[in-house]
Amino acid sequence: MREDEVLKNVRAIFDYGQSDSALIVGNGDDGAVLSARSELTVLASDMAVEGIHFNFAWSSAMQVGRKVSAANLADICAMGAWPEYFLVALAFPARFAGQVVELAQGIKAECQRVGVKVIGGDLSRSNEVVISISAVGRVKRPILRGGAKVGDKLFISNLPGFSAAGLSLLKSSSDNQSAAANRARLAHLAPDLEYDKYRKSYEHLSSAIDTSDGLVIDASRIAAASGVGIDIRVEQLINSPEFSELESASGSRESALENA
Repeated sequence: MREDEVLKNVRAIFDYGQSDSALIVGNGDDGAVLSARSELTVLASDMAVEGIHFNFAWSSAMQVGRKVSAANLADICAMGAWPEYFLVALAFPARFAGQVVELAQGIKAECQRVGVKVIGGDLSRSNEVVISISAVGRVKRPILRGGAKVGDKLFISNLPGFSAAGLSLLKSSSDNQSAAANRARLAHLAPDLEYDKYRKSYEHLSSAIDTSDGLVIDASRIAAASGVGIDIRVEQLINSPEFSELESASGSRESALENA
């Protein structure tokens, strides 16, 4: 399939007509044009590389599209912002040309959950599939990593670790078909982020971060940026309602804590 054909098919997926008054020029030109507004603009960028961030040995193109989109949406949400637009750059080998549309459909499916529009991007050739997304969001009060203060409490929206446990199960081709193991696999293949839940919490937060790298690593980043120490009560993690399920999926308590 020639590049022009791929572009035509992808643009058809992301054709929004005149549904957005702020979008002056969308797909099809050398750049997108947005009207100015009174709120602040948040920008974030994330790259996903085949074999490092995703693997088609166990993921479909649709799942990869949704997952990489969720990662970018999470970054915008972690700033206390609401995502609005994506620019998507895709590099791929000839073997993947027939799956580009499915990947685009996955991106659109996740974007539709929060009303995000894909307004441009680029296509190129490479030896592996590489997806780079730049996200645009709006915010009245940015929530930064450096806003934590002494006396603040640390909350997590969901118990982390299921995706890491799922990846281990997929890599090892485990035959564990328990409910916990299947939940972990799904958490890695198709994470289900609760975007509206994040939005409702913004007014109560002094600091925030996307915990995709794990609780300890990301909490330490908040601590460093804020100039504070953070006391993580391990027993509270262990006593949380979902920990036993994470422990089952991980194979041991030690592995569950490492995954979290």
